[in-house]
Amino acid sequence: MRVLALLLVVAAFPLASIGETPKYLLAEVTLAEGALQTLPARAQELGLPAMIWREGPEFLGVQSEAELLAADRFLIYDPPYFLLSVQTPSGRAVLRGQGTQAQLIVGGGTDVLLPPPPEFFSLLDALGLAPQEETIELQVYEVPLKLPRVPEGSALDPVLWALVNHPDWLGFARDYGLELHGLRVRVTVEVEGQLAQTFEPYIASSSDGLVELLVPIPLLPERGADPAAKSVRPPYVPHPAGG
Repeated sequence: MRVLALLLVVAAFPLASIGETPKYLLAEVTLAEGALQTLPARAQELGLPAMIWREGPEFLGVQSEAELLAADRFLIYDPPYFLLSVQTPSGRAVLRGQGTQAQLIVGGGTDVLLPPPPEFFSLLDALGLAPQEETIELQVYEVPLKLPRVPEGSALDPVLWALVNHPDWLGFARDYGLELHGLRVRVTVEVEGQLAQTFEPYIASSSDGLVELLVPIPLLPERGADPAAKSVRPPYVPHPAGG
């Protein structure tokens, strides 16, 4: 099998590292043209738990999103975006992206960083997601202690900007109390004028200059750059008054 011949290179970093902040191994990879077209069918053939977005979320092999996320391996496919997660003996390995461009992400702990085992790449091959490169160079990424600065001109809340760039979308959303449905996050947009038509399919509700969206995470930067958006933030969650 060709994929097992891939060479993994960890650039300028020991495989074992002790620290206080989560660390990841990241690599940008290229997939075969049209690899995503057969993804749902291949997942079903392999019995891989999956959430597939069509008119709404549909589940393969599980009954709910909670059951999906509890599985050792699962796929979320919200065309054109996908995320494949596999729990390995050395940690979690994730492949996420769209079209022919994807990120390979490994780790998330604070002590040991190890590349994923060959079995992970065998699964990628079976799903048609095998990287086209013969050598994959894994770079170390350490999550900063503070939220990154939002780019000038963007209306995104700092937490949402940090979500976009975080290696672990699901874990970050859980830790910061964000509402995720697959790869879509619920946000509230304060608007002045008319939002771009490309976001109409993601509108959940609107009233009094506020629009609530359930938008794919990769689209958040575009949402924040819309001239009609004064602010893009997580919805306010009411808390009971203290005694």
